[in-house]
Amino acid sequence: LLVEAGPSEAFVAVGTSAVPTERRGLRGQGAPGVLNATGTLTAAMIASGIVTSTTAAAVTATLDTGAVMDAALQMEIGESFDWSVINTGGAAFTVTAAASGHTVVGAGAVAAATSAIFRTRKTAANTFVTYRLAG
Repeated sequence: LLVEAGPSEAFVAVGTSAVPTERRGLRGQGAPGVLNATGTLTAAMIASGIVTSTTAAAVTATLDTGAVMDAALQMEIGESFDWSVINTGGAAFTVTAAASGHTVVGAGAVAAATSAIFRTRKTAANTFVTYRLAG
């Protein structure tokens, strides 16, 4: 495998087919996660980097448990990633802690027609903390 990035760093996903994931200030962005009804805010949804909600009803978004997060994501202790909620709906979208192993620090409510940025960090095996950063 040859990756030529010139003066810029290039990041490549490993696996059976190496795919560039970031280059020259650009990064890959899959389809955003969508949650339009009260339910689980899954690891896959938040790992996509963007979660949207368009419903007029209030949404309570419960984070996956630490054990589920650990199984779904290949993260080391101390690693984190940022993700955003874009709420174009008519009521609040509220991020809440899981039943176990995943807590929230800061306000979880994202008001109607606003957005917020969160950071999820692995603090121990099967243990995650999601922080409200802005919004």
